[in-house]
Amino acid sequence: MIMRNTEIIEKAAMTLADLASGGLLNRQQFNTFYRKVIDAPTIIRDSRTVVMNHDAMKIEKIGFGQRVLRPGVEGVALTEDQKAVPTTSTVNLDAKEVIAEVNITYDTLENNIEKDRLYDTIMAMLAERVALDLEELIVNGDTDSSDPYLAILDGIRKKAVSHVVDMNGEPVTKGLFKQLYNAVPAKYMRNPAAWRFYVSYANELEWRDQIASRQTGLGDTTQTGATTPSAYGVPVQGIAMLQQYNNGEKDVNDAFLVHPKNILFGMSRNIRVEVDKDIRERKFIIVMTAKVDVQFEEEDAVAKAINIDPSLS
Repeated sequence: MIMRNTEIIEKAAMTLADLASGGLLNRQQFNTFYRKVIDAPTIIRDSRTVVMNHDAMKIEKIGFGQRVLRPGVEGVALTEDQKAVPTTSTVNLDAKEVIAEVNITYDTLENNIEKDRLYDTIMAMLAERVALDLEELIVNGDTDSSDPYLAILDGIRKKAVSHVVDMNGEPVTKGLFKQLYNAVPAKYMRNPAAWRFYVSYANELEWRDQIASRQTGLGDTTQTGATTPSAYGVPVQGIAMLQQYNNGEKDVNDAFLVHPKNILFGMSRNIRVEVDKDIRERKFIIVMTAKVDVQFEEEDAVAKAINIDPSLS
């Protein structure tokens, strides 16, 4: 039986009204939505994600920054100087509020309501929108920005300060990746394949084109396949929100070398979803508010290249 248009809208209104009790997602709803966000094809999927039970959270770090093994001699204990002492520190996540809005027209509802998948449709649309917006914030966030959204927090572009390679307008070549590789302290580089060179899509395309120009099987595969190209054993991965931009003085075109799990992305469990209806424009308005933060677990293990030739982007 085909429902009439009025019945579809009435059912949609009831479904949306039950989206969350008081607007706050329950644990099961949060877990489902959270999984959709972190599974979206953005830098969030690669990073280490943390569910925050409160707006502020401390993450304790412990590690050994030097050799721990010593020659073993039977019957002889290690001296105090030979004993390894772990280093400890704390990473603080301080969640800031963000908001996203998704509009669903009556026509969209008519195509989905009778399949009893309206809730899934809404949450999928929200997750897709939210994931992309969050990638923009965690990459380009800058509390000094004139953009109110980007001024919410400092993202990884601004936080990477210890190992900066100035390319002085040179283009994307293997030399860029070599300099980034050498900029990271050797003690961190144990498994290069697990690291990433993060670049803009345009710079990934430029690097892919350079490899494709080689008269080899690798060149053909790089040009026609979907395999991520690598440099010195590290995959080169383009991300949407690392695009070139103008900061008012000059074009910014940069790249990173980082282990993805070194990027800590925190999201508060208290996500709120609220709904309104605009009968004049024939649509439902779904507004989501959340609280997020991003930090490097070890900022010393990050290298950033700046002033790459902007003509490529």
